[in-house]
Amino acid sequence: MKRLALPIALLGLALTACGDPEADPAAPAASTTAAAAPTTAKAAAFPKGEAGAKALMEALRAADGAETVQTLQPTAADYAAVFTDELASKAESYYKTKLWNGEKVQLAGSASQTDLKLYQATTEDIRQWTPAVERDFPGGYEKLGAHLRPGLTVYRWKYTEPGADTGRAYEGLVYVNDHWIWVPKAWEILER
Repeated sequence: MKRLALPIALLGLALTACGDPEADPAAPAASTTAAAAPTTAKAAAFPKGEAGAKALMEALRAADGAETVQTLQPTAADYAAVFTDELASKAESYYKTKLWNGEKVQLAGSASQTDLKLYQATTEDIRQWTPAVERDFPGGYEKLGAHLRPGLTVYRWKYTEPGADTGRAYEGLVYVNDHWIWVPKAWEILER
């Protein structure tokens, strides 16, 4: 047991140093099971908040965007951090078959869609279904709100042509456990 103490302490120190400066250093680390999402320096390059979300959204449409998408795969601990207990394991099963099933996922607009439009809502605003959330997010979030953990911010974005309001739209980007994850169209889990 003593042999493991030093490596575990060093790992904890390294993880704390790479994390969000506002995060609680005593918080438990995310699960490191075989199903864990790949941890890369690329994933750590996008800090929590709007600026980190924008940088990530730009990276997602780059030539190596499919690699960046893979860093967004949630772990069991991530699903539990986003969804209430009754939905977390159901969400994990759903996404393993629908999204994280080994197929290449590319998030991008056309070459002419050079603008980025960003929308965000707290889980509290989603639960209350505020006018801004109703305007900026798909209607499925109205049903989903009661199944989201409090204290999170959900991001939606569009790649559009300059001056246009429509374009290639995505949603479900959330920062939990010191990294970004992607859980798009989560309301579909409720329909299963």
